[in-house]
Amino acid sequence: MVKKSKVLLLNLKLYKIVFLFIMLLPAFKGKAQGLMFNSNDSLLGERTSYTVFNTDVPTFYDHLRMSFDLSLWDNDHLGYVFNIIDNKNNSYSLTYIFNYKGSPTLNFNIDSKSNKIKIPLSLAQLKKRHWINIKVDIDLITNTVGFYVNGKWYKATDFGFDSKITPIITFGKNPHYSDVPKMAIKNLTVGDGNKSYAFALNEWSGKNVYDSHDEIRGHVENPVWLINGSYFWEKRANFSFNEVAGINFNARDQTVFIFKSDSLVLYDMKNGIISARALQNKIPIPLLLGKSIINTKENKCYAYEVLRAAKPSPCIASLDLSTLKWNVVGHANIQEQRHHHNIFYDKDQDGLYLFGGYGSFAYHNDFFKYNKQTDNWDKTIFTGDRISPRFFSACSQANGNNEVYIFGGYGNQSGNQIVGGKHFYDLYKVNLTNHTIKKCWEIKPNEEDFVPTNNLFISKDKKYFYALCYPHEKPKTQLRLYKFSVKDGSYQVVSGTIPVTSERIESDINLFFNPAQEEFFCTIQEFTTPSNSTIRILALEFPPVSQQDYERSQQATAPAPPVYRYVITGILATLLIAGTLIYLKRRKTNEPTQQYDEEGAAAIVPVNKKEDEKKANAVYLLGEFTVYDKNSRDITYLFSPKIKQLFILVLLNSKDESGVVSKKISTTLWPDKDVVKTKNIKGVTINHLRNIIADIEGIELTFLNDTYCFKLGDNVFCDYFTVTDAIKLMSSADKSAELSILNYFDLIARGGLLQHIPETWLDDIKLVYEEALMPVILPEIKRIYESGDFRKALEIARVVLNIDPFNDVALKYKLKALRRIKGIEYARKVYEEFIAEYEKSLGIEYPVPFDKICSNKTDQR
Repeated sequence: MVKKSKVLLLNLKLYKIVFLFIMLLPAFKGKAQGLMFNSNDSLLGERTSYTVFNTDVPTFYDHLRMSFDLSLWDNDHLGYVFNIIDNKNNSYSLTYIFNYKGSPTLNFNIDSKSNKIKIPLSLAQLKKRHWINIKVDIDLITNTVGFYVNGKWYKATDFGFDSKITPIITFGKNPHYSDVPKMAIKNLTVGDGNKSYAFALNEWSGKNVYDSHDEIRGHVENPVWLINGSYFWEKRANFSFNEVAGINFNARDQTVFIFKSDSLVLYDMKNGIISARALQNKIPIPLLLGKSIINTKENKCYAYEVLRAAKPSPCIASLDLSTLKWNVVGHANIQEQRHHHNIFYDKDQDGLYLFGGYGSFAYHNDFFKYNKQTDNWDKTIFTGDRISPRFFSACSQANGNNEVYIFGGYGNQSGNQIVGGKHFYDLYKVNLTNHTIKKCWEIKPNEEDFVPTNNLFISKDKKYFYALCYPHEKPKTQLRLYKFSVKDGSYQVVSGTIPVTSERIESDINLFFNPAQEEFFCTIQEFTTPSNSTIRILALEFPPVSQQDYERSQQATAPAPPVYRYVITGILATLLIAGTLIYLKRRKTNEPTQQYDEEGAAAIVPVNKKEDEKKANAVYLLGEFTVYDKNSRDITYLFSPKIKQLFILVLLNSKDESGVVSKKISTTLWPDKDVVKTKNIKGVTINHLRNIIADIEGIELTFLNDTYCFKLGDNVFCDYFTVTDAIKLMSSADKSAELSILNYFDLIARGGLLQHIPETWLDDIKLVYEEALMPVILPEIKRIYESGDFRKALEIARVVLNIDPFNDVALKYKLKALRRIKGIEYARKVYEEFIAEYEKSLGIEYPVPFDKICSNKTDQR
């Protein structure tokens, strides 16, 4: 009996080990980014819904166990994290609420009956990309539900489960409820101890969710894949100035600040809020370039100019970031301009150093240290390896060993501009204690030349550094983030591109890292004259994703089975065989057959599918670009960025059968390459496109007289063509009185034309569409509002503002409708948010006051 008990105990342990390996499968696949949900801030039809098992819902026995990482950053809404519907159509939900006493909680409920479990969260956990691990154990035998959160179990009993469950599991918007909090999830596993399904949720695009075996299991409506935030730079803010302005980042309060002569403009990186503050006094130095450096120890920003202004004046001043008062520090200057130099402190932030730069037709490699006692930039001599004269180099902050890294740039060995210049791809370690320089490596990139921007950042493990790089010789160019090995200089591109115009030498680009939010961001200051500039702020989530991984994900072919699958399969097989040899008696002689009653069968029918997106042979250009083949299968994922651009370019020119000449394709899709050199890559791209559209009936790519054109059959549907045809008919002289643009509202509500594709060659086409749409849809808002249907008027106004964010008519009726529905104070709050965004984007105040829009007189019907 004792021997049998030991065997049973060992067998139980083996089962637990097997289940543990299965539950950890996502960790072997790599670092998941996750799925973010469009929340209550979005229109109802735009909120995210994730059905875990879209078809072939598995049955689980005795237990239903779930584990996932949850990120929450909502302090406004109640919302549903997930919902489970069982075989008897009972509904259970995990909800989130932030009450106004400042105590956020997760709540597990039997829907419409009772709250069973309340789980407190801390305010410190409510941050985007701060992950909370949630473990759920639904014990079907004992009718107990347990949640393991923050190192503690929360349990409740008396649920009335059956011993098996075929669950409909939905995260976010679900069949019963549409409230969704601001949240994201990743690393989801679902199992019962004998079988498990793992979902890393690291997809890039599309609505299908793959499990750890690359099989489609789930479906997402309105997905926001977080991994895109780690490859594509997100625009955060834009400003314009008609005077020289300086820019820097204060890590203490996570704020980018722009200093002008008499005021500060602040952008809160955490909350996305823009504000302005007056300074106690005007800056005492004339700004030529607006260069500055932060001293975190003193909580001061030091602004400086190395070239004295025409009139004798101070050259260095400090801004106390607590009091916002400027003080003169000194008059020291170097007597010649040093464009694109490096500036850095030693590790104690007592010594301020300046290196390199360009000025007076020469490249420089001098090190200067500011001497507070003599108010002078003293030239400092370093021994060891020599750094050739250069500008456009990048430098790090001093580390604990008082070492600074200097990377790359443009210059030559002599420093004399007359003999020409070259690009440097070398790394130097500069010791500020013993004044020595050591060359770490030099590489020769196999691509077009580039230089880094001002700053580089060392990874926590000290193995890599990140630098924002671009070809500086081109007036219209692109920035990309690079990741270099500190050891040997091997590198990879780890972001998408940022278009930038660098027409003048004063243009300035900085890379910053915000450790509190774990994101990179860059500031781009583009000058049109020596005193007129625009400043853009963009952000990239950490960790960034390599260009190779992104391009691989866009390929049409299925990915090869990952190595980890074979490793884990071998481990699991070994454990199971061992378990079988030790304990031959099966726990269950026959696996129960999966049964579905009528309610269960009805419950697993996919929900929230838009009928207009089930069309076969359909192309959607309004809002999110989407394509369906002849079997109504979503094939959008097959279109890589270039193939997508080619498809759109040809399609937009095929309505009237004019097509696109071959040369225009080359100059549009590859503007930086000679037309002759694009022949091969264009041919490959066109062949890929032909293969993709082969599964769409009624569309054929033709080539005649050096022109590519789609021959379109009547069975091909394109939402853009449908809407524009309707607009033309309504605008014509013989328009029908019965025809209304609202007949096509569902299509228009998807969004603007190719709204998420920012290619500049589409700008004119988008503008023509908007200018045609507005005259026919804006009168409808007024008509619907005056008929008394305020909610419908609000819905139409929101759609218009989604396409044209600053449309006066749509704003007017949105506010008037909100005043009728939610009251004047709510409408006023929405108006204040609008004018803040208006000023942030356009740089001017919105001219129409709220009272004029929403006064009782203007609202009389």
